[in-house]
Amino acid sequence: MCYYLYGSVNDGINMSDYEKAIKNSKYHFNIGNKNAVNACVKNCGCEYRITSEMCDCDNPIGTKKVGKKALKDFEEVLLKLTSVRGIKYIYLSKNWVEETNEEEATVHINDIEVLPFLANIKENCLYRIDLYKKYY
Repeated sequence: MCYYLYGSVNDGINMSDYEKAIKNSKYHFNIGNKNAVNACVKNCGCEYRITSEMCDCDNPIGTKKVGKKALKDFEEVLLKLTSVRGIKYIYLSKNWVEETNEEEATVHINDIEVLPFLANIKENCLYRIDLYKKYY
């Protein structure tokens, strides 16, 4: 059995900004909502997989190991995505093959320590990470 990382980004983003933000990254988010991501997870589909790896078992997201370079790379992608015009959120989940999301959680990127958060995400939980500029 293998782990897979799934996710999406909201519709209405500036695609030029988005392409710049993910340039040279191994991560890619298709436009979609939580229903689309959850349907993809349920059907073991590929449309909302965020890597092109055979599987994501070696990815440190959700492994409780903060010091991994690949985790830092994902943090950098998230921080770059905050500058994309029209960005509101990404969805992210880590699932065993054939297991669906049983929970949902929402966080704002400014309210978390990104590396520990990513290292400690739970399996089978669809996270919405809000990326929009927060006005206090």
